[in-house]
Amino acid sequence: MKKKLLLIFQVLVSLGLLVWLFRKQELRAQFIEVVTHAHPGWLAAGLLIAGIGNFLGLFRWGIFVRMLGLQVNSRDVFRIGLVGLFFNNFLVGAVGGDAVKVIWLSARGHKKSLALMSVAMDRMSGIMALIFCSLLFITPRLDWLRQDPTVASLTRVICIYLFSIAFLFTVSLLVASKGIAKHIPSWGPGRSQMMELEAAYRQYIEHWRQALIAAGVSVFMFVAYFMTFYCSARAFQVQVPVLDFLAFMPTVDIIAALPLSVGGFGVREHLFTVLLGNLSHVEAAPAVLVSLGGALLTMVWGLGGLLVLPSYRVAALQAGPEVAP
Repeated sequence: MKKKLLLIFQVLVSLGLLVWLFRKQELRAQFIEVVTHAHPGWLAAGLLIAGIGNFLGLFRWGIFVRMLGLQVNSRDVFRIGLVGLFFNNFLVGAVGGDAVKVIWLSARGHKKSLALMSVAMDRMSGIMALIFCSLLFITPRLDWLRQDPTVASLTRVICIYLFSIAFLFTVSLLVASKGIAKHIPSWGPGRSQMMELEAAYRQYIEHWRQALIAAGVSVFMFVAYFMTFYCSARAFQVQVPVLDFLAFMPTVDIIAALPLSVGGFGVREHLFTVLLGNLSHVEAAPAVLVSLGGALLTMVWGLGGLLVLPSYRVAALQAGPEVAP
């Protein structure tokens, strides 16, 4: 019930923000004009870069699958990764992409605990890369971001958030290295989570070469994701220096990822109108198109999951009919 209420709230937020953005007649007219003058070459470049970013994500998860000793070939990693993308991008409120991977692996006889750890380590690698990329892109352009009070406030909040996450990661690593979880009583709160965290960190340390490769892949994934939106900007005649664009993209990505709307739609578009408008004097219509274009270029690759969806349905039914799409 709570999940359904959250979904209803997210849909209402997305629709409400999009309706509010398009409430003015002149914006709708300008929107159509900008669309008709879109540059197909830049859209094609954005589509290609988005594809590279998505396939790097599949490759990164495969690193952790092999790190944990799961006997899954590259073809199956690719197939289930595509299904996960499809679920994340197009099946709102359904089983998430990470759950798809766990269901698939479990149905094929792999330990559920290892399947869960593979997606958890994949997520952790992404979070650490987000912290690195965000600080790398924001720091050189901090003075530029501070020009506008609204943007400066948003940037300050994001930086505090990033430093807090980095601090928590550091503390959790130190705690895990001491093996504290085994001293917590079996009935103690958070014991199982601490045990899982310690196990994940041990894997990172034991297989540090693979972990570094995964971290590098994660960094390139974020660069590809941000550059997809940059290509969208160029396609819709928005001329912003690439370093400036990269400087505010972490703010957009982090806020849009909050569970406030469906896939960030509405929230992301509003952020682009504020950030591009206040910093680079870009009008609302092209700013909204930059956001929608980048998101759609990224999402379209998830359609490849339709090709292998039947094989996932078989695995899901084996795991339990309640998780089948």
